[in-house]
Amino acid sequence: MPVLLEVFSGDPPCPGCVAILAMGDRYALKYPEEELLVKKYVGQEALEKYEEYDLSCVPAAVINGVIKIEGTAPDEGTMNNALREGGLWIR
Repeated sequence: MPVLLEVFSGDPPCPGCVAILAMGDRYALKYPEEELLVKKYVGQEALEKYEEYDLSCVPAAVINGVIKIEGTAPDEGTMNNALREGGLWIR
C-alpha cells in the first residue's frame, strides 16, 4: 500500500503554497505510485478535505491521514522526515 501525501494550498497560492505544490510534484516524479501517491488540493475545491482534517491554515501536508506540516513551507529535509515517519523508504 503506498504512502499517501496530500498537499494543501490556497487559491491564489501564497509563496509557501507554490513551494509545497512544487515539492509534491517533485516527489510524484521521484517515486512510483506503488510507493507514494501524491494528491494536491487547491482553494475552494479542497474545502471538504481541509475541514475533514480540521486544518487551520495552508500550506499543509498530510501523510497517511496525519497532519505533518501546517502553516509553513517545509524544506526537503523536513518533508523527507515526515514521509519517512509515514513509512516511505527515502532514496
